[in-house]
Amino acid sequence: MFYTFVQKSNHMIQRIQTLFLLGASALMFSMFFSKMAYSVHETIKYTDVIYLLIMIVVTFLISFITIFLYRHRMIQIRLCVLNSIILLGLQGWIGWMFFSRPEGSAFGISAVFPIVAAILTFTAMKYIAGDEALVRSTSRLRK
Repeated sequence: MFYTFVQKSNHMIQRIQTLFLLGASALMFSMFFSKMAYSVHETIKYTDVIYLLIMIVVTFLISFITIFLYRHRMIQIRLCVLNSIILLGLQGWIGWMFFSRPEGSAFGISAVFPIVAAILTFTAMKYIAGDEALVRSTSRLRK
């Protein structure tokens, strides 16, 4: 039983798209502990804004769950597209907050994590699509 689990997880980790999705998950998870903006008088975390928190949780969960769906490549591709769209929306919202910020405040480096995670997710989707094309071509050759 344990040996089967180790074999499956080993196969899952050998795929490069798993590393991309894991990187996107790690970036989104780190946003739970990051400061969004700070000034002399106050510090705002991502967890202080409930809508940002919801979007961060959703994108983290989608990225993390997508890793374990490695046997269902079409579902993985669809989840990657959905996650990329949500991440781009999150980045747009953070960008809007950046341009409408009060004078004297600054944003942390974590403000660009959603766009980096979107790029990683899109790259993972390209590799997943390549795997799907390879599997379909070998299935066609067998027939």
